[in-house]
Amino acid sequence: MKKVLRNSTARARLWALLFIFLESGCATISPYDPTSYKTATDIKAEALLLIQKAAEPPAAHKVAIEGLQIKIQQALEYEKGKGGSNSLTFRQWEKLTDPTGGLMGGFLKKWETENAGQSDAFIQGASKNISEAFDEIIRLERHKVKK
Repeated sequence: MKKVLRNSTARARLWALLFIFLESGCATISPYDPTSYKTATDIKAEALLLIQKAAEPPAAHKVAIEGLQIKIQQALEYEKGKGGSNSLTFRQWEKLTDPTGGLMGGFLKKWETENAGQSDAFIQGASKNISEAFDEIIRLERHKVKK
């Protein structure tokens, strides 16, 4: 029951965001893009695996961290390049990657700045929040009109 409520709440938030976006003067939204969908799902899996390794200091995972940061930046630039009709998706990626925020960008910044392993509680909380943020991006893409 709890999962159903969370999914319906997430769906309601997604539709509210789409409504606000459309009401803001943009009559169109970019169509479904299988590349965007695959990229988001692939990066989500990689990010969640890396987060689970954050109990160790980041130096042991420097290559993986840098690789993930590159993939995330590439996804951000890809979404940005689609133009104004894709601004909602682009803004979601910006929130996810913001180093001052509480999602992936902030997680990586904290881990690297502290240069130490993170607590299990922090890792689990961050993993949940970041997973949900990726799910929002994935749902947004999945609900776009397919050509």
